[in-house]
Amino acid sequence: MTALEPTGRLQPYGIMVADDTARVFAAIAQHGGKARYVGGIVRDALLKRDLVDVDIACDLAPEETQTALEKAGIRVLPTGLKHGTITALTDAGTYEITTLRVDVETDGRHAEVAFTDSWLADAKRRDFTFNAIYCDPDGTVYDPFDGETDLREGRVRFIGVAENRIAEDYLRILRFFRFQAWFGRPPVDPVGAEACRKGAHGLIDISAERIRDEMFKLLRSRSPAGTVGDMIGFGILPVILPQLARTDCLRIMQWLDSTALADPAITPDPLRRLAALFQTGDDGTDDNLAAAERLARALRLSNEQTDRFAAMVAQAPLIDPEMSADNIRRDLYRIGPDAFRDAVLLAWSTRAAVPPRCSRQENEQWQSLIDAARNWQPVKLPIQGRDILAAGLAPAGPKIGELLKQAEEYWLDHGFEPDQNELKTYIVGLLSAGAQETE
Repeated sequence: MTALEPTGRLQPYGIMVADDTARVFAAIAQHGGKARYVGGIVRDALLKRDLVDVDIACDLAPEETQTALEKAGIRVLPTGLKHGTITALTDAGTYEITTLRVDVETDGRHAEVAFTDSWLADAKRRDFTFNAIYCDPDGTVYDPFDGETDLREGRVRFIGVAENRIAEDYLRILRFFRFQAWFGRPPVDPVGAEACRKGAHGLIDISAERIRDEMFKLLRSRSPAGTVGDMIGFGILPVILPQLARTDCLRIMQWLDSTALADPAITPDPLRRLAALFQTGDDGTDDNLAAAERLARALRLSNEQTDRFAAMVAQAPLIDPEMSADNIRRDLYRIGPDAFRDAVLLAWSTRAAVPPRCSRQENEQWQSLIDAARNWQPVKLPIQGRDILAAGLAPAGPKIGELLKQAEEYWLDHGFEPDQNELKTYIVGLLSAGAQETE
């Protein structure tokens, strides 16, 4: 067994000190195995961030690990036995446990692996230095590539030769920039970035789902615009997503959703930020909507995400900071406060990104639109089809829908004030006028 030498210590906390976590490690040890935390949980513990995902490396074969845990009464899912991974489920959380392994053969998307008992060999196959830090349950740290220094200094650095790590899995290009957004400080590591530029063509064969997931993770970071600008500058996005080019608009959006607006309904949202980054054309709303739908399909967005993304792109050009109170209420009624808020934020970031910048007065007007969404109380058209039928105004059929639509427009035009009786009177007038026209 190729051992690793201890390089430091950290103070375990959170799920690392949970009783269920101790049960997992004890079960592996009782079966003759050695297990350590690895990757994200160690990285986050060193930075004292919230601990969410628990990744564990283990020198037992995956089937042995499964047996050890099941003997201890721990539920196990064989989530990736071929690649050495099982998942343990406890009340405290989920633990992804992977056998030490090396890559035998790779094609840039998938890898054939062999299991090993060498901790150093397992470390060498990982992507970035701070993702190859191991930690015992007691907090003893093993850092073979000085990843902690890179982490402290905000440097995302490939292990070994960057081109080789990328050729093993081209998705690492996007991971490089995603980790830069979350943990890096500018400037981006030039060696890694240049290797990404050279390998960018390999992303063409990566599935849309994997690209989407990485982009969304990147866009969830607090301030992704600088990193996205690097991705454009190094020729990454132009290869796979040339429509994403509005870093100026994204920069305003991230300022609005993470700093400027103290509204609990507004948080960093990857889909809204994607809309800010999306480069619309000058050919009109219909063409922009079609382009938005094409991008949504290319990224394999869900139907719900596609509808929301397309609605933002279509609605934002119709939002004006000087729009009347009646039009604000009309929009809130028609599309709801969430969609209205999305459209306002996209319109605001688009306007503010173009010189001259928004004046203080204009920013206050934009803010008033956000306030209107926050304070909106849903209202309901006070007349329904059954009311028209009950009053004997029209027989069942398409005519009911036509009358309701006209009544709704009348109601909206009059500030939501007409009640059911007034709307019935209005419908009677419509029917009378229609009858006269047919005489």
